[in-house]
Amino acid sequence: MRSEGALLLEQAWLVAAREYRERVRSRAFVLVTILTPLFLGALLGGSVLLALHSSASQRVAIVAENRVEASAVAAELRAEEHAPKSIEVVSPATPAALATLNHRVEAKDLNGYLLLRPQPGTAIARATYISGSSTDIGSGALLEAALGRASTRAAMLERGIPEAEAGRLLRKVPVATEQLRNGAAVASDSQRSFLGAYALVMLLYVVVTVYGMNVARSVVQEKTSRIYEVLLATARADSLMLGKLLGVGAAGLTQIAIWFVLLGAVAGTSLASRYGFTGLGSLGIRPEQVVFFLLYFVLGFLFYSGVSAGMGALMGAEQELQQFSFILVAPLLISILMMSYVLANPGGTTAVVMSLIPPFTPIIMYLRICAQQPPAWQLALSVVLLVAAITLVIWLAARIYRVGILMYGKRPTLPEAFRWLRAS
Repeated sequence: MRSEGALLLEQAWLVAAREYRERVRSRAFVLVTILTPLFLGALLGGSVLLALHSSASQRVAIVAENRVEASAVAAELRAEEHAPKSIEVVSPATPAALATLNHRVEAKDLNGYLLLRPQPGTAIARATYISGSSTDIGSGALLEAALGRASTRAAMLERGIPEAEAGRLLRKVPVATEQLRNGAAVASDSQRSFLGAYALVMLLYVVVTVYGMNVARSVVQEKTSRIYEVLLATARADSLMLGKLLGVGAAGLTQIAIWFVLLGAVAGTSLASRYGFTGLGSLGIRPEQVVFFLLYFVLGFLFYSGVSAGMGALMGAEQELQQFSFILVAPLLISILMMSYVLANPGGTTAVVMSLIPPFTPIIMYLRICAQQPPAWQLALSVVLLVAAITLVIWLAARIYRVGILMYGKRPTLPEAFRWLRAS
């Protein structure tokens, strides 16, 4: 005769297979799986193209009483990596010339102009950038850098430093970045590593949130349709909940696997290699990061899905579920807000402590792994604590689940929920 545990697992497996098939075969699953990477790819590619087009189509003017000064700033600006398409020099800065420039800016024939006015008692001019947009931050930063180098070069020449020597002293020095891993320094691109970590963390956040809420929504829908009265005739409540968690989680992993396969296919194209994308490594994503991503995705999903299942059993309608969804999302949002701090201070006390608190562990610990490999004992402790929290959450959710899925009417109060726990 089969043991109680074997029966529970057999029933859970059947429920999981049913949940998995329903989600994978649904039209929504297919559309989201296909449209999400297309949308994100178009968004990212469009942003890059727009940024390149924006810098390549900028038209600015340098205006000063002294034409030599204006020409020096223009020369430095032309040497910038993302220099404007057109750089004009206007001198002298007469009222008529300024009125003409203002008219051109308003007519969008000119993005803006840098006005240099002499300050009495000092050799440094007062610089003002006039543009047609209040958010034209990029042009202002480029102009500020060019003006600083032009002023420094002029000061060097006044002190008798030859032009060639001044140019050599002002040249940009590229800085290569490396990271210590296992006692050895290896090449590292901080910008790409940040983007890679950001992309995977946002994917983790979205998938855990979406599928966690799907569990709660599924419980509420089946509860209100009273389908559980039929299901409970053939399976235990514990088996139903465990099967639902496994089935929905498997659907999420399937979706992620499809996206990674598509990403690998795109990485093999000539268009991707033209822009420096030749695989996950070109985004600063290491193979061990993918392994830890899958580990913390599964653990994070089980934890938040257990919370979601308990919430769904307590709620009487989807409207109530939406009102209390912040309970599920709040720790994940806090983790996202801590992203910059954790990536900059992966070994700090705050980052270490938060990475060991189960609701924050999936994202915070993964961010620490992306920035700097934590000690093995911290990784092991985070997994142990998260597994213990998952066990506790699922145990509590199962006890609520047994009673809650058959309760209709008003949403129970907190004391009533505690009575359910004792009764079950």
